[in-house]
Amino acid sequence: MDQTHLTGQRDEKSATHSRRGIFVVLALVAMGIVLAFAAISVDYSRLVMVKQEMQNAVDAAALAAAMEITAAVETAGPDVTNVVQYAQQQARLKAAEVAQLNGVYVDPVQDVEFGRRAFNPATQAFETDWNVPVANVVRVTARRDNEDQSQPDGMVSLPFAAALGKGSQTLRTTAAAFVESRDIACVIDFSRSMNFDSYFASEATTTLPHNQIVHNLGLVWDDLGNPTWGNLQWEPTWVTIPSATWGPNVNVRWQNTSVFVNGHSNLNRVILTFNNGNTQTFSTTAQSGTWSGTGSNAGRPINSVQIRRSSTSETFDFFNNSHLARGLGLTNVPYPWPSGSWGNYFDMVRRTSSGGYFDPKIAEHGFRCKFGVMTVLHYQLRFEASYDRTPDFWRTRHYPFHSVKQGQKMLCNFLEELSFNDYVGFVSYDTNHRIEQVLNTPGMPYVNISNKPITNDYQAIRDLIHHKQAGHYFYATNIGGGIKSAKGLLDNHGRPGARPTILLMTDGQSNTMDSGENGTLPGNWNWNVLFDYDGDGQADYTTSNSQFRHVLKKAKECVDAGYTIHTMSVGADADRDLMRAIAFLGRGIYIDVPAGTSVEEMEEDVIEAFHRIASFVPPARLMPDE
Repeated sequence: MDQTHLTGQRDEKSATHSRRGIFVVLALVAMGIVLAFAAISVDYSRLVMVKQEMQNAVDAAALAAAMEITAAVETAGPDVTNVVQYAQQQARLKAAEVAQLNGVYVDPVQDVEFGRRAFNPATQAFETDWNVPVANVVRVTARRDNEDQSQPDGMVSLPFAAALGKGSQTLRTTAAAFVESRDIACVIDFSRSMNFDSYFASEATTTLPHNQIVHNLGLVWDDLGNPTWGNLQWEPTWVTIPSATWGPNVNVRWQNTSVFVNGHSNLNRVILTFNNGNTQTFSTTAQSGTWSGTGSNAGRPINSVQIRRSSTSETFDFFNNSHLARGLGLTNVPYPWPSGSWGNYFDMVRRTSSGGYFDPKIAEHGFRCKFGVMTVLHYQLRFEASYDRTPDFWRTRHYPFHSVKQGQKMLCNFLEELSFNDYVGFVSYDTNHRIEQVLNTPGMPYVNISNKPITNDYQAIRDLIHHKQAGHYFYATNIGGGIKSAKGLLDNHGRPGARPTILLMTDGQSNTMDSGENGTLPGNWNWNVLFDYDGDGQADYTTSNSQFRHVLKKAKECVDAGYTIHTMSVGADADRDLMRAIAFLGRGIYIDVPAGTSVEEMEEDVIEAFHRIASFVPPARLMPDE
C-alpha cells in the first residue's frame, strides 16, 4: 500500500478526534453557561417574586394606613391632646400590621411617611409635599437591605448567585395612598322652625314637654344676660294695676275671669265688663275682695272693672295698654329690640281668638293673661325671630338651631384635625337661599371669603355660622333652592380633583320654591330605578307632592353632575322619608336625629351626626406615580 495514502488516513483520523475533543470542551463550556443562566434566572425569578410580594404588601399597608388616619381622628378619646400626632401614630402601626400580615416587614417609624397632596393651579397638576404636619397621603416603604439575613429586613438570599460571589441582593419597594379631598357644601335650614324647641310653638305638630321648653327659654334668657323690664318676673303671673286716682294703696289684680280689688277704705260698687260686652254690678262695703261673673257671666273673661268709692270712681281697663304698662312698670321702659312692642306682647298674652298676635299655646300652657319675662321671650321668638328684628338671638341657645350651629363648628374642627385638605362652603336657605360669604357687622369678626367661598379657612366658616340665628333672614323652607345654591357653589368654585359633596340639613318640610320653578320631573324619571332601596325592582319611595318633587329634581341634577349628597333631619316636623330618599339618590348617608329628644340628647346626636358625615371619606387610592 502506498505509504502516502496510509499517512493521509492517519492524519484524517487524528483531525476527527481533535474536532471531537473541541466539541466536548465547547459542550462543557456551553453547559456551564446554560447552568449559570439558569441559576441567574432562578435567582432573578426569586427576586421578582419577593419584590412583588413586597409591593403587594406596601400597597395594602399604604391603603390601610391612609384610612386609619380617619378612623383614629374619629375615635380619639378625650385624653388625646394632639389628635394629628395620635392619628399618624395609629396609621404607622396599621401600616406595619398590614404589611406583616402579608409577610413583609415595615418599620413603623422609619418606613412610613406622611404628605399633603393638593392641586397646583400654576402647574395644573397634583403635587405632594412630604413630611408636613398635616397629611392626606401616606407612603410606606419595605426594605430588604440588612446584611444580617436572619432579620426580617435582611437582604434577599440568592443561593445560585452565591457560587459567583454574590449571595444576596437588596430590595426596596414603596407605595403611597391618598384620601381624595372633598369640597363640602353645607346646606343649612335657616327657617324659623329651627327655634321651635325653644318656645311654646303652636305651629309644630309635636313639641317637647312643658318643663323642657321652659328650660330652653331659660337658656335664651341666660345667654341674653338675664335682663328684666319693669317689674316683670321670670315666671308669668297676674298683673296688678295701681290706681291712677287714689294712689298705690288702691289696686286691682286682673286674673282673667276674676279681679282682686284691694283698697284702703270701703268700696261702694264693683262693676265688671265681660268680653261679650255684658256688665255685672256688685254692691259692697268691703275694702278688698275678689269678684267674678255669676249666672250667665260665670267663668267669662273680664275686660275691665270700674271701682266706685264714695263720690269718685275709676276704671281699670285691661285692654288699655297704658293701664297694663302702669301695672307692669313699663310706662317709661323702651321695648328692648328694634321690632315688636309692649302692646303687641300684651295682645298675645290676653287675646283669646284668632287675629292679631293670637297664640293658642299661651292658654294651653297656663299663661293666658299672665305676664313675665318667659312669655316676652316666647313672643319674640314666635313673632320677631329674624336678625333685623331681634339682633341678639344669635348669641342664644335656641333649638334645634343651636345644635346645628355647634355641629357645623364641630365639623370644621374635625376636618381641620383630619387634615385631608377638605374645603368647606356654606349655603343657607329659608324662603330664599344664598351662599354665606361675608360677615361685616360691628362687634363681630370680619369675614369675607367671596373670592374663595369654598375654603379651608375653617375659622371663617365657624364665624359665619356662629353669628346666625333661626329665621335669620326669612321664615319659610325652600329646600330645593338650597340645593340649587349648593350646586352653583360647587360648579363655580370647586377644586379640580376634589370630590364634590353636599350636606343637606332640615327640621321641616319644603313649603316654597323659587319663582318659575315647578315640580315637573324629567321625562326619563324612573322611580323604580332611582329609589329601589332593597333591590327588588320596585321603588321604595314615591311622592306626588310638587314641592317634594321639585327638591328631588334639584338633587338629581347634583347626582348627574357626580356629586355626593348626605342628608340629616332634626326635629319632629322633618320629612324623614324625603331626606332618606335624597341620601339614597345621592349615594350618601342619611342621619335622623329623633324628635322629642332633650336638648342635651339632640345636641349630642347632631354633633355625632356631623362627625359621621365628616369621616365618610372616599376610599383611599394608590398614587400611580409611586
